[in-house]
Amino acid sequence: MKQTNEIKASLKREYDLYSNAMAFYKKALQEFEQKYQLTTQSFLKQFDAGQIGDGADYFDWYAFATLLARWRKTQSAIRSAIQ
Repeated sequence: MKQTNEIKASLKREYDLYSNAMAFYKKALQEFEQKYQLTTQSFLKQFDAGQIGDGADYFDWYAFATLLARWRKTQSAIRSAIQ
């Protein structure tokens, strides 16, 4: 039982770390959306289709969007494990 509680506590810490990282990515995405007056979803479609430039901002935007999606998936799995 003690080991189970320790595992849950560890997973809770991981969940909190993911929450903090996701807040960072969300804020970064909002800043790109404001700067370029484009939603992240629209940006990703244009980027994937090669219809948008190749500036550093665009690669950062793409990376943050991709990371956020991955972290959401992992955080969801962690949430399921600690409930």
